[in-house]
Amino acid sequence: MFPLETVDIFFYIVSTIIIVTAILTVTAKNVLQSAIFLIFSFIGTAVFYLMLHAEFNAIAQVMIYAGGVVIFVVFTILLTSRLGETSLPIKIPRSFIAAVISLSLVFVMWRFLLPDASLIRTLPGANSDFASLESIAIRLLGIDANGFVIAFELISVLLLVTLICSITIARKSKENK
Repeated sequence: MFPLETVDIFFYIVSTIIIVTAILTVTAKNVLQSAIFLIFSFIGTAVFYLMLHAEFNAIAQVMIYAGGVVIFVVFTILLTSRLGETSLPIKIPRSFIAAVISLSLVFVMWRFLLPDASLIRTLPGANSDFASLESIAIRLLGIDANGFVIAFELISVLLLVTLICSITIARKSKENK
């Protein structure tokens, strides 16, 4: 039913790791453990980008999410004085929420794993210098229609806001001592 080539087996292994770490991220009672599981989930997503030969996206995934946002969250957690004492009060059990979200995502993934003849098409060819470092740099900082300078600036604002929020959370917890 499913092809069992080496790449496919690797895809299923990485998918399983991402699903397990995502479930553990939601169900972990300790916030620090949850953040660490989230890092593994982001790294698994970067592995998917590498499997698709999108190296720039994989590097951006690791640098921005695993290297930026989650590390700021981890620093915030480590700066707070009451690490892991109490969990957030939720009326619906976390395991139920995690199961519903996981089952819905498995259903969506299962839909995309089923063969669909309309999706099989020939791939368009790209220029030989399309993914070169110089062309990526020009497109990243370009201000024309093909440039990504706005996205580049939004990422820097996202990291700045994350840093400010982590400092605010850490400062509030120290004031409550």
